[in-house]
Amino acid sequence: MELIFFTNHYPYGIGEQWKKNELSVFNENFDKITVIPYSYGNNKNQRKELPDKAVLQNPLFEQDGIILKKSDFLKILFHKYASVFIKEFLTKRVYKSKINTISWACATIGIIRMLAHPAIKKLNELSSDTVLYFFWGRGIADVIPFINTGKFRKVLVRMHRYDIFEYANNNYIPYRSILMKKENVLIAPCSKAGVEHLNELYPNAKNVKLIRLGTRSNGKVSKMSEDGVLRIVSCSVLTSVKRVHLMIESLQYINSRVIWRHIGNGVLEKELKSLVEKVGVADKFIFEGFVNSDDINDLYTSGQFDLFVNTSSSEGVPVSIMEAFAAGIPVLATNVGGTSEIVDESVGGLLAEGVTPKQLANAINSYYQLTTDKKQKIRDNAYARFASMSDSDKLSKELVEILKN
Repeated sequence: MELIFFTNHYPYGIGEQWKKNELSVFNENFDKITVIPYSYGNNKNQRKELPDKAVLQNPLFEQDGIILKKSDFLKILFHKYASVFIKEFLTKRVYKSKINTISWACATIGIIRMLAHPAIKKLNELSSDTVLYFFWGRGIADVIPFINTGKFRKVLVRMHRYDIFEYANNNYIPYRSILMKKENVLIAPCSKAGVEHLNELYPNAKNVKLIRLGTRSNGKVSKMSEDGVLRIVSCSVLTSVKRVHLMIESLQYINSRVIWRHIGNGVLEKELKSLVEKVGVADKFIFEGFVNSDDINDLYTSGQFDLFVNTSSSEGVPVSIMEAFAAGIPVLATNVGGTSEIVDESVGGLLAEGVTPKQLANAINSYYQLTTDKKQKIRDNAYARFASMSDSDKLSKELVEILKN
């Protein structure tokens, strides 16, 4: 049995350790794996090792972005699926929003390009015992409504956050309603929140199933601080949705001695480093920069970390939180997306979506004041939560059964 593994980037991007984990399990359960990326996604010179059965094809395209030209609209109008394209444009009232018009046009041109690509055309030559697995619900998955999915053993579309929620896309995702009705396609959000969202918008959709993401443990756990210093860690890209400024500003109100290490880089790095200086916490908030996802487990378990903090305004089910659990680190996180499905008071605590720096500090202070025994219990619970809900080896084996049956 062959698995065709479609992914947006070549072959997986920063922070996609869970994709690598899945591929290693698939390697044990499929006769052949073909990985088809949409684009390099800045990974052209950062190729990762793949399992021995996996054959990596060149990306369909060099870049994932599309620069629209006037001639592209003629391609849309004269394409064999022109009626479908125009119906989408009119029935979804795309024309009422410039942003949505651009989104529709880019998605449509992307679909036209993919349908003309030899790798997509060759799908018609595959046997009926082939499984198509799309790791993201936008990007390369945009082509699904326009291919014959009924001929394959199974077609599964994994969805996470931005590729599920319309509100993260100016309330419009091109060709989503067609995808939800497509024959033999299983839509697999990684959170209950995603399942509920899709079922609410598409009540007639029958093939929506919760399939969680996970991470791996190295078999060790992080140590608790014993010197009175509260050691906090956070891990995210430095973008507005992660609201790292709340973490920095909260340090003004934390009563204990604290060392906060943030893992990750991004477009707001310069701005946030300036904020650290402005608030006067340069000795407390340390930017660790980018750390390869392969090394996160070892970093956590080789040192002392008392608490993991996530202040995002939007999430699916954060892999960064699962990684903390895999090291037995308690978590404080905002109650957004599917975070509440794995975080509660037994493993740390939930913060209000609109949490302020002072409220965040109060939650951290409260945790610091707990007894050592209580903290240890929470740490034990955190690792148990990983084992029960976020172990990628276990989850990937369950996914294999879904794909093959």
